[in-house]
Amino acid sequence: MTLYAPDGLPIVLMERFEGLTAAVDCKGDDGAMSLTFKSKAAYDYALRTWEYINEDDYQQFLLIANHDGCGPADERQPYRVSNVIESSQKLTIGMKTTVATWAEVAGTYDLDFGRVGLNQAQQRLKPRGFWGDIGDIGKAVLEGAQGNADFDPSVTFDVNVGQPGKKEPIYADPKGRFSIDCVDCFITGSWQVEGHIVVSGFKLQDLTLSAAPSNFRAKLGLEATVTASKAPESIQDSVELFAAGIPGAGIAVKGIFKLGATVSYEVGTSATFAGTATAAFGLEATLPNDARVVANVNDPSRSSAPGWRHSSLTPSFEITQLSASITLAAFSQPKISFGIELIEVGNVEIALTMKLPEISSTMSATYDPQGVCAQSAGSSKTGVKLENEATESLSLAIDVDLGDDNKKPVWSKTLLNFSQPLGDECLPLNIPGLAAASGTATSKPPGPTSSGAAPPTTCKPPGKTGVCQSTSKTCPGGAYISGYCPGDSSVKC
Repeated sequence: MTLYAPDGLPIVLMERFEGLTAAVDCKGDDGAMSLTFKSKAAYDYALRTWEYINEDDYQQFLLIANHDGCGPADERQPYRVSNVIESSQKLTIGMKTTVATWAEVAGTYDLDFGRVGLNQAQQRLKPRGFWGDIGDIGKAVLEGAQGNADFDPSVTFDVNVGQPGKKEPIYADPKGRFSIDCVDCFITGSWQVEGHIVVSGFKLQDLTLSAAPSNFRAKLGLEATVTASKAPESIQDSVELFAAGIPGAGIAVKGIFKLGATVSYEVGTSATFAGTATAAFGLEATLPNDARVVANVNDPSRSSAPGWRHSSLTPSFEITQLSASITLAAFSQPKISFGIELIEVGNVEIALTMKLPEISSTMSATYDPQGVCAQSAGSSKTGVKLENEATESLSLAIDVDLGDDNKKPVWSKTLLNFSQPLGDECLPLNIPGLAAASGTATSKPPGPTSSGAAPPTTCKPPGKTGVCQSTSKTCPGGAYISGYCPGDSSVKC
């Protein structure tokens, strides 16, 4: 962190040269402070550097103290130093000081945390009055006088939500037609956060935050049960499994800056079904460690999400009973919100919402006298054909409140949204009565029995309402969405 004091005052960080002192005495109540040095070289250099303030009543510098007794426990305390008093025999420099508040001195600064700060710190200029090249006195003094209060170069938030193998109900139809449970839903891993903040005159000039996953994976394991239904029916629901702050995470610079994070985990499902089914299905997604999300608060259009398309997807399906057809769609949605408080400036919230992933599977009971999955002697004549697709999405929302006169509307955008087929599968399964009910080589989902045209089936993706139809037809002013309609992959919402 580089703090630019008001009126161009130079700044000295005590913590950077405290190792060269034998004693530090802070007497904030009487405006006196004294520093006793271990060596005459350090004492002489400190006196030469600071004694210029005695030449003019208006000359001062800021001393930021982090020594026990110099301020509140575990907090840095700024002091205005207006006079220094030498005592060469004791190697002690006395100081005439007044306690300053952070609101007085922290109106202009730039702050880097995470890996960004390590690169930018070397480019900063040294303001007047800071320690120069002092040779044998030591590197610690040189760094301290630059005014850079370095924080943890790796700001990491551990995100471990949910419990492998734990059963959590997602939806149970009041009429007993359909139920779905999470049997293996969890997220695990961590996020490394870095950022750059510039404040000038208590006004935010620049804020960029970057978050990168580390060994982050999301597991979505579901179990669905469908009872008998003659006509296609549809349901959808979601449940928040977890929402809380991330314990022990975040950083703070007392009186200047705070960073914290919360995480929530939501699982949702939708289904269109006819007949009966008992199935377990799911997907595990692993994010690449070189993926990143970059949020630019001052210019949100420059926000980006590089590296996400290389995620790994591992599907799983197990069907123990099925008649007719069922289309299941489910999503695993972690949300991580980073809260930033800039003291005397305002608040910023950056929310990252991920669908990792949304999986859609159409399961059709099928009969073929030659064999469903393989046409050979002894092959099962009944089975289940699956058409599977996965969708990943990443949305970013930025909420800025810099006071009543500077509150900005929430900015949100989907940075990433792409689908990929998971491949069709065929599972041999004994389905009693399917051959007689089919009358043809392949059974089809139940349809209208009247001679007239059937009314379209309504579908309801989250936040939308549509109808199911073949993708061979046009969809004026809209778009097709997979996973919300019965039938094969050519029928979408």
